[in-house]
Amino acid sequence: MDIGAYILTEYIPAKPLVGNLEVCFAAGEQTPTEAFAQLKCGDVLKFPFARLDFQPRSVEIKESKVLVAADKATETKRVVELTLESTFDYQPGDTIGILPTNNQEQVESLLHRLELLDQADTTCHLKIVLHCAKKNAKLPAHIPATTTPREILTHCLSLNFVPQKQLLSALSQFTNDDKERGFLSCLSSKQATEHYQSLILEKGLLFIDVLELCVNCRPSLAFLAEHLPRLLPRPYSIASSPLEDGNRKLRVIYSLLSHRPGVTTSMLEAAAQQSSPEHPKKVVIYPRISNLFRYTEHDLGSNQILIAVGTGLAPFLGFLAHKELLKQQLQKESGHSWLYIGAKTPEAILKREKLVAWQQCSLLERLRMCYSRGESPIYVQQMLEEDCEDLVKFLMKPETVLYICADGAKISQSIASGLGRCLQKAMHLSEEEASQLLKELKTQGKYREDVWL
Repeated sequence: MDIGAYILTEYIPAKPLVGNLEVCFAAGEQTPTEAFAQLKCGDVLKFPFARLDFQPRSVEIKESKVLVAADKATETKRVVELTLESTFDYQPGDTIGILPTNNQEQVESLLHRLELLDQADTTCHLKIVLHCAKKNAKLPAHIPATTTPREILTHCLSLNFVPQKQLLSALSQFTNDDKERGFLSCLSSKQATEHYQSLILEKGLLFIDVLELCVNCRPSLAFLAEHLPRLLPRPYSIASSPLEDGNRKLRVIYSLLSHRPGVTTSMLEAAAQQSSPEHPKKVVIYPRISNLFRYTEHDLGSNQILIAVGTGLAPFLGFLAHKELLKQQLQKESGHSWLYIGAKTPEAILKREKLVAWQQCSLLERLRMCYSRGESPIYVQQMLEEDCEDLVKFLMKPETVLYICADGAKISQSIASGLGRCLQKAMHLSEEEASQLLKELKTQGKYREDVWL
C-alpha cells in the first residue's frame, strides 16, 4: 500500500495527544512468568461485570475438542470447545470473563521497534513527569506499580484497536520519515475524513496495522502506556451444566476466524494446542454477574423457545444438558423446549447428533435447523414465520420464556423483526402494536436476549 497516495496537499492535523508520563528503569530484571500482570494491580483495578465474591484466577485447560472444522468454500469458521477447571458455582447461561494476552510475535516486534529488547524484562515503573501540564494526569490503573516493558505490552495494553484521530496526529511526531509523518497527520485531519473512513472504519486498519505501514514510527513506551486502551477481558457463555461434574469443570465454545482472528481466541487456540494432560496450560478467568438469561432448577417446569445462530447455541447446550440431568435427579415432569438454530451448513451445527438425540427422547419437543448455504428456509426468522401460528400460541402461554442468543448488531435485530411479523399475522396486530408487544414481553421477562458483537 502506498501511503503517499493518502496525503492531501492541504489539511489541518487534529490536535495531538500529549505525553504526561515517563518510564523509570530499576537495576534488576524480573524473571518472566505466566502470571497475568493486571492481577498485580490490587483492588483499585476492577474487571467488567465481575462477581463480587470472586477474583480472577488461573485455571487449567482440561480438554479441547474441535466441533466444526474450518471450510473456506462456505466461509465456515473453526469452532472449538474448551473444558476448563472451575472454582465457582454457576448455572447454565452464566458467563465468564477470560483475560487475554497479546500475540507474542507482535509484542517482540514492538519491543524491537521501541529499542527495548535489551530491557524487555528489566523492572520499571511509570511516574508523572515533572511540571506536568495536565492537571488531572494520573497513572493507568491497569498497569502494575512495578512491572516490565514485556508485561505492559503483553498483558496490559490493547494493540488491536481502532486508532482515533488525536492518536494518529500524535504518532506523526514519533517518525523521522516525511511520508509517514504526512500520512499520519493527514489521516487525522477533517479534510481526510474520506480516507479515514475508507482505511480505518471500512478496511479495518487497527493500531498495530498503522505501525506496520509506518515502519519508522517509534512512539515511546510511556506514551503508549498512557494512551493505548486497556486490554480487556472477553466474555464467553458457559456451555455446560454444573451437574455434569459438580461445578468442578465448565465448558466454553469459541470460533476462530481464518483471517485476523481475535486476540482472545488466538490465545485460547495456542493454549489449547500446547496443553496436554501431563502439562496443562492455564488461562485466567472470573465469573461475571448473572442475569435472567439462565436456566436453573426453578425453570424445569416452564417452557422455553430457544433461538440461536452459530456459536450462539453455546448457552443452550448448557440449558438442555441441565434440563436432562435435573429430570433424572429430581424425577419431575419438565416443561416443553423448542429450538431454532441457524448455521451455514449442516456440518456447522454444534453437536448436531446430541440435539437430534434430545429431540428423539422428547427433551426437545421441536427442533428446527436451517442453513444459509442451503435451500429455503435459509434464515432463522424464516423458520419462525413458517411456524407462526404455533409459535405465537406457545409464546403467549404464561409459563413460556423466549431466549435469543445471536449477533446484537444484525442477526438479533432480524430475528426480532421476524417475531414481530409473526405477532402481526397470528394476532392481527399492526406493526406498531407488534413492536409494543415485544417490548412488553421483554419487560415481563418473557423475552430474554444474550447479544454479542
